[in-house]
Amino acid sequence: MKNVDAFLVIYSVVAFSTVSILSLFEEAAIDVYGVLFIVEFFIVSELAPPFPPKQQRRRTLIAMVLIVIFTGILTRRILEILP
Repeated sequence: MKNVDAFLVIYSVVAFSTVSILSLFEEAAIDVYGVLFIVEFFIVSELAPPFPPKQQRRRTLIAMVLIVIFTGILTRRILEILP
């Protein structure tokens, strides 16, 4: 199995599990799903890197975009908590 295939299978299983568990808790906030999917992406991409070493720029670009999104969501949630 190629790295890309392994990455897709593992990430699909983890994402499906997350959606199933959060639906049991009746979580409706989309930002919770987004943050968990981003964290899962980083974990799974370390376990089964989807790109060969020569194409690590793609992973770095994707990682930077996801970190910006994660930071935005986290900042918004913190500002909601603080008065």
